[in-house]
Amino acid sequence: MAKTKVLILGGGIAGLSTAISLLDDGGADRYDVTLVCMEHRLGGKAASWRLPDGRLMETGFHSLFGYYTAVPALLERAGRSVRDPRWFTSNRGVHRMYDQGARALNLLRVPKHLFDAASIVRSDALVYRGMSASQRLRAGLWFARFGLTLLTTKPTPALDDYGFTAWCVAHGLDLDLTSTGWFKYIFDLTYNYPHEGSAYVGVQGFKDLIGYANSDVLYFNGGMSEVLIAPLATHLKKLGGRIRFCTKTTRLTLDRAGRRVAEVATRAMASYEAVPGVDDHVIPTIVRGANHPLDDAPYPVGDPRPMDDAPEVVLRAGEDFDVLVSALPLDSLRALLLTTPDRRAVHDDPALSALWKLRSVVSLSLRMWLKERVVPRDIDTVVLGTPQPTATVIDYANRIDALNDGGSVVELLGQEGLDGGLDDDELARRIVHNFADLPFVDRGRFDPDRVLSQADGNTFQLRRNTAHHMRYALLEPGHWRHLPGNAIDGYDNLAIAGDWIRSTQPTISTEAAARSGLDAAAMVRTRTKG
Repeated sequence: MAKTKVLILGGGIAGLSTAISLLDDGGADRYDVTLVCMEHRLGGKAASWRLPDGRLMETGFHSLFGYYTAVPALLERAGRSVRDPRWFTSNRGVHRMYDQGARALNLLRVPKHLFDAASIVRSDALVYRGMSASQRLRAGLWFARFGLTLLTTKPTPALDDYGFTAWCVAHGLDLDLTSTGWFKYIFDLTYNYPHEGSAYVGVQGFKDLIGYANSDVLYFNGGMSEVLIAPLATHLKKLGGRIRFCTKTTRLTLDRAGRRVAEVATRAMASYEAVPGVDDHVIPTIVRGANHPLDDAPYPVGDPRPMDDAPEVVLRAGEDFDVLVSALPLDSLRALLLTTPDRRAVHDDPALSALWKLRSVVSLSLRMWLKERVVPRDIDTVVLGTPQPTATVIDYANRIDALNDGGSVVELLGQEGLDGGLDDDELARRIVHNFADLPFVDRGRFDPDRVLSQADGNTFQLRRNTAHHMRYALLEPGHWRHLPGNAIDGYDNLAIAGDWIRSTQPTISTEAAARSGLDAAAMVRTRTKG
């Protein structure tokens, strides 16, 4: 019996999850799977790599929450446990929240059970700096009612018609509390800032976090590619899956009458050579002068493009693939859909046309390599709620033993928000000076101007992820109705996966990507039973 040929576009978590799910548990006898990776490394927005001097670089800070199920299951398939201390370190339910108004760092501990009063006493919940005693009491009483509501009801997508702030006020939160750091940090942390967040996403997110085990955060001991992507790639290759690197999908032909994707055209972005014993990346021939150099430097502005002299390779339905799975980010898929000769094939399909009702956002990360420690050793978890445009701070040297060499590796994460009009130099200056102004940063050892000038062994990298494949979808009120599911009913041989599509995990996360891949694989199996 001939195998069903499945072509997967996208080398991130969603694409890997789809491919592994199809091939595992006997699927290799039924499916011939090829995964097309635009870059020379798998992982997409979850990738990490080493700079030429050995420094670790990532697209941003990564972690796994205790309520994640799909990502740990994927890793288990590849023979790696998220509970193995060689690869992950738990935050033990400890969180630190910065209150900008009070210029204070608050310690919050998630109770291990309903009667764990010790966690409350040991944290700053009762003496939260930045709120009055009355505000703390009213916030605590509301949050207790809110938690009870989440335990006894299931949030529905209908909540997406409301903003999270409006929903909270309508359910008893005093309006003045919405202006406190305790509440505002929710928006500062999300990629929605300064836009209002979806009530469905906010409520479901809190429901997932309820409970000590669920709120536990597992931090990667090393780069995400090394800990997560590499074992998944190796497992995929062992199952018989193929990976095509440095290949950009440049054209898609939708056959509206035949209800199928008829053709996919690709072009090489670079020639490359394999790395012996390595499955998750290759060594590319660097393309100079293009808007994407395909080397180990941060992405420049713009979307990657193929080599000018690369021939077009046309893949046809029924010959080269039977099913096409798009595991592309929102903007990349939209750009690809615009290449179909018959634009009505997109306009006339409700799910595809609705993609233009969604919006995306540019994420930021600035990583500093410092010669001295500038953050106290006891701050060994993420600091939340720091000033925009980067609302999260992590000192890796306080968390990863391999980086504990007397210096610091500090990551600051966020998104452009109100600072989108700044050029890179202005943006970096604002981020670094905001960090220097934090009360827990040792200004005797941290000189922002010395860092910005990259003097005395201090250096930094700013990543402004403007390219199509690096942007995140905004989770605004009303967005849920426009999200596609895995199946596009108008096209029988097309499925979609990604952290931005409609799934059981409505946040933008590695877990959402992994779950969508599992669902896409299940849909492919259902459609190809005959």
